[in-house]
Amino acid sequence: MKQLFFFFFLITISTADAQYFSTVDAKVKSYPKFISAEKLADLISEDFNSDTEKVRATYIWLTQNIRYDLAEYYSPTKTSYSFSYSSEEEKQQKITTLNNQIVSETLSSKKAVCEGYARVFAKICTLLKIENEFIKGYIRNSPQEIGIPIFNANHAWNAVKINDEWRYFDATWGAGHEENGKWKRSFTNYFFDIPTEKLFFTHFPEQTIWQLRVKRLSKTAFYKQPIYNHKFLNTNLTLVFPTSGVIKKNKEGYIEFQIKNLKSTQKVFVGFKGSRYSQKPKINFKESTGFIKIIPPKSSKEAYLIIDGNVVLEFLIQ
Repeated sequence: MKQLFFFFFLITISTADAQYFSTVDAKVKSYPKFISAEKLADLISEDFNSDTEKVRATYIWLTQNIRYDLAEYYSPTKTSYSFSYSSEEEKQQKITTLNNQIVSETLSSKKAVCEGYARVFAKICTLLKIENEFIKGYIRNSPQEIGIPIFNANHAWNAVKINDEWRYFDATWGAGHEENGKWKRSFTNYFFDIPTEKLFFTHFPEQTIWQLRVKRLSKTAFYKQPIYNHKFLNTNLTLVFPTSGVIKKNKEGYIEFQIKNLKSTQKVFVGFKGSRYSQKPKINFKESTGFIKIIPPKSSKEAYLIIDGNVVLEFLIQ
C-alpha cells in the first residue's frame, strides 16, 4: 500500500482530458459522505449516463471519502473467515453475505484496507449493472521486496469491462499513501484506468486468467523488477536499463541508468540508503536517451532515482 502525470494520447479513459471528468468529479464531491451502497449507486445512476462516467464517479467517491486503515494493515484483526456449507449454491450465498458485510463496515466506518475499497467498488459496479471483477494479487512497496516473491496475495483492486475491454482500477492507491507512519490523503488519477501495458510494473494478479489478459509474465519476473512509482509511469519516460531491480556496479564502481525521453532540463539526483543527502550524477545524452552514472557509497545497498524532486525508481545495489 505504501508508495514513496506524459499525457498519454491513446483512447483510454485513464488519460482523457481532465476537463472531461471535471463535471463528474465536482458532482460526486457533493454527495453525502455517509451513504449505503444502494443509495450511492442510485445517485450515480441518476446523474450519469455512460459506464465510463459511472465508474469515474465510483472511483472519486471512494478516494474522497474512505480512509486507509493503517492500524488494521499493520495489526490485522481479520486475517481469515471460515464457514461451512453443504452445496455450491450455499457457499456462494455465504460468500456474498460476507462481502456485503465488508462493504457495509467500510461505508459505516469510512475506513478500510485494500479489500474494503475494492469490495465497495465491485458492489457499486454490480448495482450499476457494469460487469466487473474483484482482483487479488501482489504489489511491492520497497527495495527489500525485490526478488523475494511472497506466497499469499497482499493487495486487491478491480477490473471493469467498459466497451468490451477490461480496464483496471485501484481506488486504494488512488486515495493516498503512507508518509512518516501516517496515512495521507493524496488523490492520484493514475490508478483510475491503469494503462494495461504498465499494469505489471506495479500490480500482478493472483489468478492466471487475469495475468494472461494483460501479458505473459511470471510472478518471479514481476518481483525481480525495480520498484516503479506512479509519478514515473505517468510520464513518457521509459527505463531502458537496468530492467532488473538489482543494479550491479561496473568495473569502475559506477552504477548506471538509461532513461528514454529524459530531457536535459529535468533535475536528476540519486539517493542512497544511509545517506542524508542525494547526489548529482553524471549525465550524457544520446538522441532521446539520458545515460546516468554515479559511484554509490560503499556501504549502501539501495539506490533511489530522483527526477524533478520525486523518487521515481528504487533498486537494490549488488
